[in-house]
Amino acid sequence: MKILSFRLWIPVTLMAASMALAILRPAVGRTDVVLEPSTESSAGGATDAWLVTRGLIGRGMIGERSGSDIIMPPPGAEVDETRQTENRTGEILTQVKSWNEMVGDDTIHIEVTTLSAYQFEVAFWLFPNHRQGCTMYQWTLYDHSRALQSAFWRNDATVLRLAGAADLPHDLYPDSVPWVAFLRVLEAPRNGAEGTLHQQITPYSYVGQEVSAKGIEQISVPAGSFSALKVTAQVDIATVMPNWPRFVLHVIKPVVPKNTLYFEATPPYRLLKQEGATFVGGPAVTTELIRFYVVSAQTIAGAAPATHALGAPAAVFGGSSIPK
Repeated sequence: MKILSFRLWIPVTLMAASMALAILRPAVGRTDVVLEPSTESSAGGATDAWLVTRGLIGRGMIGERSGSDIIMPPPGAEVDETRQTENRTGEILTQVKSWNEMVGDDTIHIEVTTLSAYQFEVAFWLFPNHRQGCTMYQWTLYDHSRALQSAFWRNDATVLRLAGAADLPHDLYPDSVPWVAFLRVLEAPRNGAEGTLHQQITPYSYVGQEVSAKGIEQISVPAGSFSALKVTAQVDIATVMPNWPRFVLHVIKPVVPKNTLYFEATPPYRLLKQEGATFVGGPAVTTELIRFYVVSAQTIAGAAPATHALGAPAAVFGGSSIPK
């Protein structure tokens, strides 16, 4: 299991592994095997060329850099800053800066996660704006400004299809996703909306998470007070153990952990708060929005930005403009 950050590692991985041993299923590897960072990229196409130029894939990700400012948001981008703490001790686990950049008909969601004084992560997800799923994902861990490990994933149905394995969903995500992915899978960001998030956990299989919007609440976080859409996410145990009897799955389902997410109820639907464990057996954590701001040339030069609202298009966050 990799270092946890703001994004969610599939919370049933350990449960699935223990169940697999119980029924003597052969073990298979994770889709995002951790490798030493590569100096080359197999990318192709205009978007991939942009990613290389931006420094998100290829040599730009592994050079000696000065720190977590290895990737900076461009002027005009809204940056959301969040903090994740352990509920029991109050210890700060991670602090994250996240933003979106538009490339053609895609959204690149970027996160820079501070883990400690010396370690940080850079990750991006490429989301198509007018359909579900993720097209590409990469994660890199740095220590003392030196890249240590990297993982790359691409949603290519031809390549991902393995002989003898069931077809994977076309709207697939990697096993690591940002919280905003749970909003994207809803048919619309409104009360009563439902959807399923499909995450690939091995070369042969995926897990579904049942996502549903449960109402509007008023909540307060360090960034302010907001009207929030409450969203819950729970692993669909039937996708983990498809051959188990339904009555057994019915008994297991109530003990499968849930995550509760609060998104701003109006565009741009920022994540405001998250509550729950990010993996089975892990500590309960809370993620909160600390502040948000629009990047200016002065901000990049080092001026302290002011927190204020921004009306971003709903499509950036996969709102109702994404067809099912």
